[in-house]
Amino acid sequence: MVHEAQWVRRVDRRLVAPAAAANLDGLTVVQLSDFHIGFRPSFNVRAMRKAVHMALAARPDLVLITGDFACGPRGMAELQRQLRRLADAAPLGVFGVLGNHDHGDSKAPFVQPTDPRALEACGVRLLDNGTASVEARGAIVQIGGVDDTDGGHDDLPAVLAALDRRPGVLRILLTHHAAVILRTAPGDFHITLAGDTHGGQICLPLPGRRILLSDLSATFAEGAYDVGGRQLYVTRGVGTSMLPLRAFCRPEIVVFHVAAGVPAAAGPDGAPV
Repeated sequence: MVHEAQWVRRVDRRLVAPAAAANLDGLTVVQLSDFHIGFRPSFNVRAMRKAVHMALAARPDLVLITGDFACGPRGMAELQRQLRRLADAAPLGVFGVLGNHDHGDSKAPFVQPTDPRALEACGVRLLDNGTASVEARGAIVQIGGVDDTDGGHDDLPAVLAALDRRPGVLRILLTHHAAVILRTAPGDFHITLAGDTHGGQICLPLPGRRILLSDLSATFAEGAYDVGGRQLYVTRGVGTSMLPLRAFCRPEIVVFHVAAGVPAAAGPDGAPV
């Protein structure tokens, strides 16, 4: 379990966006989440270094971080160093949203809020209930970001009001909590990216299913979902909280390969692959 907490895996997926501009086909987008730097005890700094190394090896055009960067000032200098490495390597930039731990909201009493300026100083653009657009290959990628919903910091209507709905624009939503997708409509975004659950962190494998101890009632626990025509990916994230352990739930980075301007190929369950 100690080893698994540092055994970061790379997950490769297609981000199918047939309505997005064909120029964006082949774009590489990396999702990272839940570093939880400063949580103790943990091996989160070591896991973060491995995750960033793997992210850089993917040669990302764009890096997206879905919250819970840190739990306090301890380890912040190393977090900043790794964020600068990402910012230097991603030509379209690094964007992120805050999670509940970044606001100091945690069961652990020692957790302190993260200063957003410490993240932005490293080249991370935090989307505080807003959007940002970047030009790539003559087309537009728009990233929307919803702040932490558990603490009531979210304003999804503001994000939706700022959307660029012109044909060809690739739209991605970042949120720490996946349930935000239930308040969007099909067509708002090509995909929603979330974190928070750690994929269960410690899971009990039972015949036909796994019990996720981090959140026994999570509607969206980990992996890919088609929510009534709305695509969602919930990453297991990189770090741990409460216990420095993982079981049957390796930490991960997710590398999305954009398939734009092409028809979606259906998987065995009918969902895009």
